[in-house]
Amino acid sequence: MPAGDPGTGWPGGFIQSIEIRRHDQGPGRATYWARATQPLLDSETVSPLARAATLFDLSNGMAVRADPKEVAFPNLDLTAHLFGVPEGEWLGVDTSVSFGRQGSGLTSTVLHDARGPIGTLGQALTVRP
Repeated sequence: MPAGDPGTGWPGGFIQSIEIRRHDQGPGRATYWARATQPLLDSETVSPLARAATLFDLSNGMAVRADPKEVAFPNLDLTAHLFGVPEGEWLGVDTSVSFGRQGSGLTSTVLHDARGPIGTLGQALTVRP
């Protein structure tokens, strides 16, 4: 996958600290690999699960369904269901974002490491023009 600029459309220091290899599949659909370029804690060893969890909240913003300058779609929650411990620095993410008619939406994600799927994420969204 080609390298991407995660900061395109998103301000802030956190997003600039992530390296992304992204394949955009159209509005609301993307697959990508991500890894943090900065340590979570400078003086501590961080578990693979903690390292991966720092990247979970990216999924909604990496598979945008609408221009974030025109529509706000923050997640109200994030639920992770893991059936494997991630291995390695890179987290694979396969995400779909759907908007409903009444100002709500849902982000659905399958998480991977290099060996295959390790879990899912769900995020409820509020959608506001």
